[in-house]
Amino acid sequence: MQKILFQINYDISPEKRNDYLQTVKELQEHLKNNSHKNYFVVEDKNKLNNFTEIYICENEEEYESLEDETDDKTFELTNKIFSDYVINKKARYTTFYEIE
Repeated sequence: MQKILFQINYDISPEKRNDYLQTVKELQEHLKNNSHKNYFVVEDKNKLNNFTEIYICENEEEYESLEDETDDKTFELTNKIFSDYVINKKARYTTFYEIE
């Protein structure tokens, strides 16, 4: 089966960096302990405060269910990230399919 890589990329306000890092770490811990999602966050080494959230899905079904399986805590933390830290509340979404 094709794996799917789903990415959410955005820039955060530099003055809110520490708060963002705390919130995103809380989100990572929550997903690690309360879901089966393969999720992590990376920062662009060449562009400070540019982050990408990455979900690795085992198949199309898991990818399609990402939003449906969002619990209240995940929704709360994700909403906080976008409303409080992301510049202009703008993100770029990219989906990659593994070649077979």
